[in-house]
Amino acid sequence: MRNYLLFLAAFMTQVVAADVVKLRCEGMRDPLGIDTTTPHFSWQNTLTHRGQRQTAYEIEVAKDSFALSKGQLLLWKSGRIESANQVMVPYEGPALQSRQLCFWRVRTWDEKGRCSSWSRIGRFAIGALDGIKGQYITAVSGKQMAPTSKVRKSFVVNELEKPVFAYVNSLGYHELYVNGQRVGNLVLQPAMSQLNTHSLIVTYDITPYLRKGENELLLWIAQGWNRAITFKTQFEGPLVKAEVCQQHDNHWQTMLQTDDSWQATISPYSYTGNWFPLQFGGERYDANVTDVWTTATAFKVDHIRATPQLFEGNQIIDTLQPKTISRQADGSLLIDFGRVITGWLTVDFEHLKHQEEVQIDYTDYIPRGASFTKQADSDHGDVFVASGSMPIEHFENKFHHHAFRYVKISTQQVKRIQALQISALPKEGVDVSAFVCSDERLNAIHQMIHYTMQCLTMSGYMVDCPHLERMGYGGDGNSSTMTLQTMYSVAPTYLNWLSAWEDVMDEDGSLPHVAPAGGGGGGPYWCGFIVKAPWRSYQNYGDIRFVERYYPLMKRWMSYVEKYMVNGLLQPWPDTKNRVWFLGDWLAPDGVDVGGESVIHSNNCFISDCLRNMADMARLLNIKEDANHYAAMRDSLNKHIHASFYHADTHTYANGTPLDMSYAMLAGVVPDSLYDIVKEQLITDSYHKYKAHIAAGLFGVPVFTEWAVRNQQSDLMATILRQPDYPGYLHMINNGATTTWEYWNGERSRVHNCYNGIGTWFYQALAGITTDPQQPGYRHITIRPQQPAGLKWVQATVPTPYGIVCVKWNKKTLRVRMPVGMTADVKWGEKQHVIGSGEWRFNKD
Repeated sequence: MRNYLLFLAAFMTQVVAADVVKLRCEGMRDPLGIDTTTPHFSWQNTLTHRGQRQTAYEIEVAKDSFALSKGQLLLWKSGRIESANQVMVPYEGPALQSRQLCFWRVRTWDEKGRCSSWSRIGRFAIGALDGIKGQYITAVSGKQMAPTSKVRKSFVVNELEKPVFAYVNSLGYHELYVNGQRVGNLVLQPAMSQLNTHSLIVTYDITPYLRKGENELLLWIAQGWNRAITFKTQFEGPLVKAEVCQQHDNHWQTMLQTDDSWQATISPYSYTGNWFPLQFGGERYDANVTDVWTTATAFKVDHIRATPQLFEGNQIIDTLQPKTISRQADGSLLIDFGRVITGWLTVDFEHLKHQEEVQIDYTDYIPRGASFTKQADSDHGDVFVASGSMPIEHFENKFHHHAFRYVKISTQQVKRIQALQISALPKEGVDVSAFVCSDERLNAIHQMIHYTMQCLTMSGYMVDCPHLERMGYGGDGNSSTMTLQTMYSVAPTYLNWLSAWEDVMDEDGSLPHVAPAGGGGGGPYWCGFIVKAPWRSYQNYGDIRFVERYYPLMKRWMSYVEKYMVNGLLQPWPDTKNRVWFLGDWLAPDGVDVGGESVIHSNNCFISDCLRNMADMARLLNIKEDANHYAAMRDSLNKHIHASFYHADTHTYANGTPLDMSYAMLAGVVPDSLYDIVKEQLITDSYHKYKAHIAAGLFGVPVFTEWAVRNQQSDLMATILRQPDYPGYLHMINNGATTTWEYWNGERSRVHNCYNGIGTWFYQALAGITTDPQQPGYRHITIRPQQPAGLKWVQATVPTPYGIVCVKWNKKTLRVRMPVGMTADVKWGEKQHVIGSGEWRFNKD
């Protein structure tokens, strides 16, 4: 409802004064650790009138914010640049240095020559590109690293007027405290990376937390993912290296760095699981453990590069109160929070005895009439060990997370309990899409998928599920990338995730099916994430870094693919130590045959799709030889696919599944002379053979969805989505789902990244908003709403690099609001229109 109200406000509010807003550097708000000395700037212009255009801009960059406000001591003054560009505009001033702190502002001119006010002053800092000083330290208990610990040291600050930054490079999670105050509100820092070879440096501005004279810096660290069982790490346990610097004129002076002169103590937290899939467990908190400070132990860590973190972090985005609390016959409490969340539990216990242990278990689902069952047999949940010294004792997760709806607590001595939802995505706001229509069934499906994205996106990647495996499967990513990137602004998440794919690539170009960590079951659709994710990110955000950085890796992977082409077709490649299987569609409903010919056919269609993207990216980078090579390779492959898998007697490809048929059409395999025949066969089979039910899995859902959008099959798709029984999304909802499942029948995970590819349909088909590959990042779009039978009206908003696009229609009228910087081709009824920014209204004759 809140997003709906935001939609109405965006649609109806008249902005009275032009301004330049939403400043971003490298796609982030005021980042303190970018990984380049050539930053890129983006901004948005507030809308004041129809047809408004940016015709020029001016950027100023300085070392000092006060001087910048007066236009003095500038590092770079672009001067007035005649350009409509406002996304990823490159810095063109004198060379910047590692760790350099800068401030910037921008103003723009419109088509009438009117100049905006200067924007707010933004800031950015180059990250520690040269690494940071210090040693990796931790607390040792016996002969082993403690699973969680605190390290601290005091330091003196003589000048409070000059900025002080802390650079933290932890192997495992960390929280930073200065003078007893927690720095910032981000949780489970840092983001995910390939911890045996690559770690991340998080930069903090600790200036506001300091006082003149002596100060104390404390780092609370935890092992988290830093384990040999998942990452083959050198050490078992948490390690941290940190440096504190103060800016003096043109350089940063080290004030503090980690070494064995620091103090360390073990922490009350430890882990109940080993962090292997299905064995993550939880946290054990022993309230009897107190700080006993000893000397920290330093370790030498080999062969790990450290780079600035390009991900903005996870936050607690919501607090949930229990929906019901039930007292059980065994003396426990069963709490239902009403929906599945990814996050933490916070509990106040009362009147517990000394050393009394409280067991806390979690699950995402309880079947009707059944009793509570833990999510995995080996999942030991959380344990709280009471001190018994206080009437109220508190437990809260800190260096772990769960995905759950239901919680079972072994005692009824609970005074207060809440669930804290954690995500990299905001709950609402200008970076979040909104959709509502006249059909409550479609609204329920959209809301479930929209919310599932929040539960799956955190720590700089997307997980398959946030509890059982927590793996960054490429197939799951390919299946949902377009949905996620349509609904949310997540460019930093993809930059971080793709860096992990770079880290797991073998020398011969082979890739696993999971990153980070490697391994996993899948097929080309999984490891081909290295091609599809950068291209889609470029298309949705207009950020060419995705293509420039990862094109060489894409080429290496495509060369690996070519090695396994036999008689013009990709054939199954061997399992390696880093991956298994050669899947086609995955977890399709019962009765849909995704084996046999379908496996080879669907994977070759995917490779054809990748080759088209490779040719487009080569042209974008002006590598003509590559563009010609990939275009010719695709043309040859498509001919071989058609010759090998088309069955003329049935007008079908391979097994005739919706994936087999729709991907042949999307990939350009089907000759023009046969397209309509194949299309009609797919429609007929969808209604009759599959009884107008969804007939696809992880791979098939997004492909079939894209085909339905492009072929204007909104009636077919709406009919499929409105089915209340198995298999279908309403079947999930009718069986208590608040997030999408791993299996159509509800087996195993009830919060999963498997069937979310349908999410684009609500925006691309019903709202009719589609991007233009020739003008990426929503610079130009098409608005062509599809109106399936039974749907009376639609309202939708989509966040773009230029601002929010709003579409609202009923049977007679279409209303559109376009931000400054975008143009659109609009088709409504029998008429077509070309529009720019502003509010527009179109009526059918």
